[in-house]
Amino acid sequence: MARNKKQEIASLRRELAGERLVPLTRLAGDSGTDDGERRHQLVWQNFRIKDCTTANATVLGTEHPDFIEGNEAAAANTVELFETMELYPAGIDGVPLDRLASIHAHYFGSGFEKCVGKKLRAFCTERFEYDDRSRKVRASNKVLTAMRKVEARDLIVEEKEHFKRYKAGLIEGPQPVKPPPFALAAPAVHFDGEHRPRYATTKMTPDELEERPMNAKGLGKGDYY
Repeated sequence: MARNKKQEIASLRRELAGERLVPLTRLAGDSGTDDGERRHQLVWQNFRIKDCTTANATVLGTEHPDFIEGNEAAAANTVELFETMELYPAGIDGVPLDRLASIHAHYFGSGFEKCVGKKLRAFCTERFEYDDRSRKVRASNKVLTAMRKVEARDLIVEEKEHFKRYKAGLIEGPQPVKPPPFALAAPAVHFDGEHRPRYATTKMTPDELEERPMNAKGLGKGDYY
């Protein structure tokens, strides 16, 4: 016999009793089935999920100091969902209100006001920055600045770790550039010891140049005799 919504929520809460953190996949099951999808939506609606959009999403159990449930949990899940999936990546450009409504419906499977206890526009005006003219929502400048600082620190830490691994020989440095194949090819003209080269200016060999009289320059026809 199928259980009603209240019974399913009570069953989920019993599984969270005495726990600090419970993996979402363990609590809600396979989201690829109708039953699993329904349980996932009930968790989103009623219990606080950390890292909610990642594969490591966990649900706070009753022993966790931040345990909350009901509308309060749904509101906290909504803030994290909007920020991580839409508002942070969009930055100062913002996200259309209708887009956020669609994202929320996909994860929660229920009306916004019914889950959170407040209309979407009022919620976004209270928690974020909402432009009534463009109907776009964006994270506050304070939050965006804080996120950029966190990202900058992460990049610095990553760069330091990379340098440590390089010094330890765990990462190879840049490889020398190999010369192109044609630079290594054998020369087209080989040296021949029997062949006397001609000078470029006279087109003569050294012997021919020596046989020519030194005062020949400028002489006219018949001046040799």
